[in-house]
Amino acid sequence: MKTDYNKVFDSLCKSKSVKAHFNALNKIYLSTTDNKLKNFLNAALSNLLDPKYLKNSTPIPLSKSSLRCFVDLLEYCKAKNKTMFYRQSRDTFIRSIGEYGYIKSQLTKHDRTYTQEGQAFLEVLSREPQSLEELSIKACEYFEDVIPADIQNDMREFLDSLVADRYLVSGETAEECAAKDTYFSYAENPKTLFKYNAQQNPDDEKLYTDTQEVLGVHYREHPQIYSCQIETTNRCNEKCIHCYIPHELKNVVLPYEVIENILQQLHDLGTIGLTLSGGEFFLHPDAEKILRKARELDFSFTILSNITLLTSKMIGVLKEVNPALVQTSLYSINPEEHDHITQLKGSCEKTKAAIDTLIAANIPVQISCPVMKTNYHSYKDVLKYAYKRNCKAQTDYVMMARYDFTTDNLAERLTIEQTEDLLKDIIQFDKDYLDFTDTPIPPVSREEWGKRPFCGVGMDNLCIASDGIVYPCSGWQGMACGNVREQPIKDIWEKSPQLNMLRNLTKSAIPQCYDCEDKQYCAPCLVRNFNESGGDYLKVAPHFCKAAHLNRKLVEEAKAKMRKEKV
Repeated sequence: MKTDYNKVFDSLCKSKSVKAHFNALNKIYLSTTDNKLKNFLNAALSNLLDPKYLKNSTPIPLSKSSLRCFVDLLEYCKAKNKTMFYRQSRDTFIRSIGEYGYIKSQLTKHDRTYTQEGQAFLEVLSREPQSLEELSIKACEYFEDVIPADIQNDMREFLDSLVADRYLVSGETAEECAAKDTYFSYAENPKTLFKYNAQQNPDDEKLYTDTQEVLGVHYREHPQIYSCQIETTNRCNEKCIHCYIPHELKNVVLPYEVIENILQQLHDLGTIGLTLSGGEFFLHPDAEKILRKARELDFSFTILSNITLLTSKMIGVLKEVNPALVQTSLYSINPEEHDHITQLKGSCEKTKAAIDTLIAANIPVQISCPVMKTNYHSYKDVLKYAYKRNCKAQTDYVMMARYDFTTDNLAERLTIEQTEDLLKDIIQFDKDYLDFTDTPIPPVSREEWGKRPFCGVGMDNLCIASDGIVYPCSGWQGMACGNVREQPIKDIWEKSPQLNMLRNLTKSAIPQCYDCEDKQYCAPCLVRNFNESGGDYLKVAPHFCKAAHLNRKLVEEAKAKMRKEKV
């Protein structure tokens, strides 16, 4: 079937008179759905409206300005008439989430949701190059009484917008598509790329709603596993003094056959995000097989590791399987402090060397630096170390008690006085922090606030530990929901009494939070409550309330100081 662009060529090449040109182009103008083509046709037709042209039966030379309109029209049609192939970039993942089509880039951290036509267009995309014509034919299966020509222009516009934002690659050949594929590089500052929002540029606010809001509403009504963490083993070569896993219990490995089955089930359930962790992930004897299976089943996956065991062979594997991120902990650039925390001599130098190796291989690495008493005075050096290497780093001063309810690891938790100094540093040096806390919150009544879900627990994510037991969140081993060795994940997700109970939990569950002035600066966590209180997930530890109050006080003081300086 001829495209509108082919018809323009036919008209201009085969028509015997200006009048015939006009009639043929006008027919295309009236039927095309390509608005840009309409504009070019309108300009061309306007130059043919002169009666002396329309009445004459033989071609008449047009003026230079008139000819320019036809040259522009032909150039546009020539560009559009090329056979273009489209495919997902290596960093893009597509899923169906209820009535939504969902597309995500692990490179830019952007995502979008689509319904109806857009959802159908996403459904036919793949990692293999397909021509616009092929895609249009496949997309027609999702509509009634529609032929490819009816949707081709809309589909081209849709695909080109995804190409522009690096979700897709396009080219005139499969080879050109491959040459244009996306690759992570430290030459592009990851601090810029790693923005967790759904808006690609300022204009997107007018075009796309925030995907997390849209999906959040959907998951509350229709829980679905968007992401899952698999603790492949709890064995670890380090014995970090703040770890929530009791060291004496770290001797379990989840067999590869079980993990393979888990991955297949998650794939069938439409899960997109995967976190592979330990213990130490690279202590699993089948780490490479797990990575390759995760890539085969098209997950966007993150690896949590101390990376002290990375080999050159594994670096090559990571290059092949393209993880979204490798996250590692560097507690201090001072070996004495770092090694004291990990209880493994030489671990600081090994971790730093592995970070540099990952950076040299253009594998995205993120440094996590939990702040505790041991590294309280030196954590900023870790941030400088990361920024110097152009990689992302983050700090965290919240520490969780062990899941067996022992709390001796909390001896490393910062005092309130130390927390105050830390927050002052964050406010001073992190330009995004004040902006984040300044995000306006729509007014909500006390009653409405109390009806909101407590958090996202049981809505869109899950954790599977090294013994196969399923938990709502990482670290909540005291809240077992089932065992993947005994039940399908789908049954656990849908029928677990524990998960269903947690899904129905609202903010009113902790009355003391209702009228708290600090709630905007606080994120109550059921897991932290549970582990620290000996099993009561609704009992908030006083430390977190004090930290939230301090956070609000310091932020408000900083904002008042900024307003005063502007006057």
